[in-house]
Amino acid sequence: MLNKGKKILIPTIKKWGAKKAQKHFTKPPVIIGGCGRSGTTLLLSMLSAHPSIFAFPDELSIFNHWKKTSDGQWTPQRLDRMYRYLLIHRIPKDITRWCEKTPYNIRYLNTILNYFNQNVKIIHIIRDGRDVCMSKHPDKPGEYWVDPDRWINDVRKGLEYKDHPQVYTVFYEDLIANYHKHMRKIMSFLDEPFSKEIQQWYIYTQVKENNAWYGSVENLHNHSVGKWRNKENIQRLRELMAYPGFEELLRELNYPMQ
Repeated sequence: MLNKGKKILIPTIKKWGAKKAQKHFTKPPVIIGGCGRSGTTLLLSMLSAHPSIFAFPDELSIFNHWKKTSDGQWTPQRLDRMYRYLLIHRIPKDITRWCEKTPYNIRYLNTILNYFNQNVKIIHIIRDGRDVCMSKHPDKPGEYWVDPDRWINDVRKGLEYKDHPQVYTVFYEDLIANYHKHMRKIMSFLDEPFSKEIQQWYIYTQVKENNAWYGSVENLHNHSVGKWRNKENIQRLRELMAYPGFEELLRELNYPMQ
């Protein structure tokens, strides 16, 4: 809940933030979504290395709060979060677009597309639900970060738009296994060159640390792929596979069962 002082400042923040955004950003924004623990932060870190992309390092949840205007249009209520960040940070001269990631963006694809009149690029990242649901919450010892119902629902929401021209679907495991191949496809989708900075993203990234990680950024490795196979995860795996719709979606996504 915003206090009275902050509410008073919002119109000014929006006014001057919008002016700065209009000055620097000439290409469609890039919005990342997907179930939590699916690699949204990793993908943001990769894209932030590109010299044309200004990435917001923290989740702004801009598109998780909407209000219907008098003319029947839906508008995001917390654009001030983006504009506030822009006003207090320098934007390099070569920047032409911004990128924001909040996992819950995946639940509002239709509203986001309509708000931008389709002039937006959305990337949906999917990860094996067994690995997603194995992640323990860093602030709640003994609790899992994501439950199977959330994984199923969020992935299903994104898959509704898998054939939309403004939505690109990528698998976490594919990025890990063959980064150059799949990042080339993403850059083609964004109409951006596969620059040297993107090729060596872990050197040029602007997002080096995040609460979603257990350390700072590093080059890709497969340590987190297939951890559901570990013996200590047998009971959790049984629970997940018995959950209604979980195995069905895994098979639909062509994930291996062994």
